Amino acid sequence: LSSGINAEYGHERAIMESTHDIGQLLVLLMRMNGAKSVIEVGTFTGVALLKMSLELPKNGKAYALDVSSTYCDVGKPFMEMAGVRDKIEYMIGPAVESLAQLSNRGLNGTIDIAFIDADKGNYPNYLRACLELLSPGGVIVFDNATFGGKVVLPELKEPCNQIDSVNKAAMTLPGATTLLLDIGDGCLVIRKDM
Repeated sequence: LSSGINAEYGHERAIMESTHDIGQLLVLLMRMNGAKSVIEVGTFTGVALLKMSLELPKNGKAYALDVSSTYCDVGKPFMEMAGVRDKIEYMIGPAVESLAQLSNRGLNGTIDIAFIDADKGNYPNYLRACLELLSPGGVIVFDNATFGGKVVLPELKEPCNQIDSVNKAAMTLPGATTLLLDIGDGCLVIRKDM
């Protein structure tokens, strides 16, 4: 079905879709921690969202955050075909505001997986917000953590400086275990320890 989303979309922005290896990593992490609730920040058409939603139990919940419904609407028929649409709550608007709404609804400490693949300049804000929402043993996955190798250049510009600051902060984050993986465009994985 995820390849169907890509084929249906067929647009120059299709490069923004999550890659297969990132999807497999998310599935692995969900199976390892028995995830029942997930957040995707930067849903786009929902390739990663579909993979995660298929892994959720019947009573599981996925929160799909995106600034635009245009691209999310492309993936919704595929969520229906996969039988997971009822597990998904779409939140359209700036993700920082949507994450605050989830916190205000009392969801702090309840999210098992947060996948971040949105505007890179807000990565530090997403880290702070998702750490609050994350359950003990929960995991945050940041896509594009190496940004085409640009995060190692001597003079970092937007958004590379924001990505780099999150990568560095995560390595010394108290109460967390962190790993930077060389898959996709770099993948930062942060586990909130018990």
